[in-house]
Amino acid sequence: VLSVVYATENDGLTVRAVDASHYYLDPISNTFHGRDVFAPVTGWLSRRVEVEKFGEPITDYIRYAPPTAKRLNEKLVKGVVIHVDRFGSLRTNIKPSDVPEIFGLEPKPFKIVAGKAEITNIRNAYAEGAQGELFGIVGSTGYLEISSNRGSAAQAVGTGKGTEVGIVLS
Repeated sequence: VLSVVYATENDGLTVRAVDASHYYLDPISNTFHGRDVFAPVTGWLSRRVEVEKFGEPITDYIRYAPPTAKRLNEKLVKGVVIHVDRFGSLRTNIKPSDVPEIFGLEPKPFKIVAGKAEITNIRNAYAEGAQGELFGIVGSTGYLEISSNRGSAAQAVGTGKGTEVGIVLS
């Protein structure tokens, strides 16, 4: 569940088997572990129950390797849309460190190509974009998002999760 967090910030993180069933709801359904296990454990954590009481640390858990952006050459970086939020913003797997040329004080000319759109502006806040304008923005997760002020970028671009995104440097 937290593989992306663990892949980017693993200093001091410990994974535990949450097997102290007296912290779960009873009975546990076959399909709602978020409600029956994780929500109650989170509640107990919020009441400052020590994490050690939920189970032993484990190291053999399944790790999901999130997709990473690839620099194909000096003018092209390719990534993918990894999430579409409820506002229609398209979060990619592209970080500013993957394309520092467009995030500096004097950015090089570029275009972000996704679906049927070519985007040439990076904004610092959603409100900086004109209504309906498509632009790039570094979201709260630290990844490039394709967004639209007061509109759905997903609808405007005609894409969704899994769509390839290219950044072409001029």
